[in-house]
Amino acid sequence: MLTKKQRGLNWLLVAFLLILSVFFLFPVIWMLANSFKPDAAITADMNSVAAFIPPVPGGGFLDNYISILTDTKFVRYMANTLLYAAILIVLGIIVNGLAGYALAKINFPFRDQWLLVILMLLIVPTETVITIHFLFIAKLGLLDTVVGYILPMIVNPFNIFLFRQVFVSLPDDVYEAAQLDYCGPVKYFFTMVLPMSKTVVATVSVFTFLGVWNDYLWPSLVFTSSDLLTAQIGLNSITANENTTMGQTLAVITLVTIPVIIIYALFSKQIVAGVMSTGSKEG
Repeated sequence: MLTKKQRGLNWLLVAFLLILSVFFLFPVIWMLANSFKPDAAITADMNSVAAFIPPVPGGGFLDNYISILTDTKFVRYMANTLLYAAILIVLGIIVNGLAGYALAKINFPFRDQWLLVILMLLIVPTETVITIHFLFIAKLGLLDTVVGYILPMIVNPFNIFLFRQVFVSLPDDVYEAAQLDYCGPVKYFFTMVLPMSKTVVATVSVFTFLGVWNDYLWPSLVFTSSDLLTAQIGLNSITANENTTMGQTLAVITLVTIPVIIIYALFSKQIVAGVMSTGSKEG
């Protein structure tokens, strides 16, 4: 039971953190407020508090967003990214989950050595891995294809490790009971293991989505067709256009930022719980 003094200190701490969070949110507030304004208004309000206040809704209030959504292919870019993320989430959970389960529960030769190799892959520079991926995809003739983009991204050493750390703690007697009902390892994985590991599944799904949504380097290497580009590539092409106004630039940046904010707002607890649970497992 907290004393009156402790409750008071807690409220002061909460108030301080709220005020501090507002300072960190200033760039986001400024971006959102000015994304509804024409360039003349953005320039006029630059050195005043009005820079953080959106205009009164009325005629032209959504002009920047309408022009981005109708005069560019940005909707196509966002749809492409959502499709790639959905495919990679499903395939990533299956492939990395099965690998993590094998490392946690199945005895096979050199299992510990394979785990060490996976951990070592976590420290390999991204540029080295992407170079190997690009050469591999080019040899297969899969450049500028969805398969060529997705294939190298399915296996993720970090996700395998997350799954393995959670699966280590699962009780073996559940599998032994499932075997009595003629439930094989693969069926047991999909019907029992994944439902019992919702936290890490949610964590991996969120990390995968954010990775795909924020990725710029890999899609820029694989794709040359504008119909296959992702949101980040589309953002760069739109903002680099000389005809794009400042208000339109802020509008397209806002559109790219909104999904990330929504994902963090909805799944922040799952992300923290998943990472903390994986760090607390033994073995």
